[in-house]
Amino acid sequence: MFKPLHFHATLLSSTLLAACGGGNGTEPAATPTDQLAAAVVTGQENTAMEATTPPVTTLAAATAATPNLALYKQVTVSSSESSATGGAYAVDGQDGTRWSSQFSDAQWLTVDLGAATTVNHVTLQWETAYAKSFTVQTSTDNVNWKTVYSNANGGGGTEEARFTATSARWVRMNGVKRATAWGYSLYEFKVFNDSGSTPSNPLPTDAIFAPGSFWYKEIPKSVTLHANSAGFTADFRRQISAYYGNVTINTTAYASPVFQPAAGISNVKVTQWDCQHKGYLDSSLAQQWSAVPIPSNATPSDGTDGEMTIYQPSSNTLWEFWQTRKVNGQWQACWGGRMTNVSASSGIWPQGYGTTATGLPFIGGQITAEELRRGEIRHVIGIALVDLERAGVVSWPANRSDGYNPGNAANRIPEGSRFRLDPNLNVDSLNLHPVARTIARAAQKYGFVVWDKAGAISLRVQNPKSYTALGQPDPYAALFNGTPNYAILNGFPWDKLQFLPKDYGKP
Repeated sequence: MFKPLHFHATLLSSTLLAACGGGNGTEPAATPTDQLAAAVVTGQENTAMEATTPPVTTLAAATAATPNLALYKQVTVSSSESSATGGAYAVDGQDGTRWSSQFSDAQWLTVDLGAATTVNHVTLQWETAYAKSFTVQTSTDNVNWKTVYSNANGGGGTEEARFTATSARWVRMNGVKRATAWGYSLYEFKVFNDSGSTPSNPLPTDAIFAPGSFWYKEIPKSVTLHANSAGFTADFRRQISAYYGNVTINTTAYASPVFQPAAGISNVKVTQWDCQHKGYLDSSLAQQWSAVPIPSNATPSDGTDGEMTIYQPSSNTLWEFWQTRKVNGQWQACWGGRMTNVSASSGIWPQGYGTTATGLPFIGGQITAEELRRGEIRHVIGIALVDLERAGVVSWPANRSDGYNPGNAANRIPEGSRFRLDPNLNVDSLNLHPVARTIARAAQKYGFVVWDKAGAISLRVQNPKSYTALGQPDPYAALFNGTPNYAILNGFPWDKLQFLPKDYGKP
């Protein structure tokens, strides 16, 4: 769909998901058809300043689907602030006790799991004295250490360190730089192997559509690549250089809020307005919008696109709106659609409807705050590009395009194209923001889909209005930890992209 240029990026949440396309204001007006249409440390010093065994405590009930392998295991630490904050308190299952170190940067805590086992995930629950920079290291002999995860921009709170599954008996938090004048202080240090188990901490956005939807299918490591994968990657990198020098993440503007009304909420009529001056309205759209359960606190995104998503699980129905506004208390929108029986849907709008230029719904490919807190995104991620192949060249799952390539420039990427980050790349060894690392892992596993045209290459998070409308704070302030949205993906290895064949995964 033809829409104005976008210069922002977007974030996702499990309660609000949306996305909007961006057309080029210099292009021809859309036709009616368009509208329908591993670093190893050898011999590292491991002389503990303190070796402790867990104190006797009441066993905490296990609530996680995956067991905490560090619970009640033996701990050695570089130091402790006092006997009341010994290392064993970081593995006692109690949120009210903690380990705290002496007040210097070079400090560590090591857990002996008792035997070599597969691990791929560490949870660090920090007290106020957290690490600004730290690594997670593993060892099979307590002498030679392998760095499996690094974070140079720690934000405190609860941090999830996920990495490629590896065999280890000893697992260590290695402090590099403190965030405060105190030392390091951990309420809990948990170790897991959830690489081969049923995924823990499920979120609604893991399965909005049918289980067989392309949104949730992992890409096999051995998949055949597009014959022009290298050419597409080169043009992707050219676009980064040509448009602002980064890939941004849209938040308050050009990212859809997602509102989830409860059953029984009063329906309102949403009328269509002719924002593109076509001289006609769509009768089918009027029927789709005749009764919409819009909460009283709902509000569209900032920016000219005014996007808004309503998802009602109780009725299994999804509505999208573009250029949404309220006139004399009456909701209006220029375009969008209604999707029924969402949980059995392929996750693609019927031909011509929906807000993105490709017919792919926001709620499928936006990133939510809950996913970022979990440290794992379990679906394909939507991405908007600037220079795209002409509208007549479309790759499934897109069912239309607003691409524009009048000069037939080579290597232009069609809308609907699927691509991923090289799955053999060790993203844990890269100096990435924690949010970027979470995105990188999903990009290896599920990949990206080109779902729109915009003024800058951009991802979307669920608009924070999804949260603030409920009286909650903007979650991205804490998740981004002072890093601007346009800098979150700095250092991302965009040169390691792999494009998949045209119509990849089409039934």
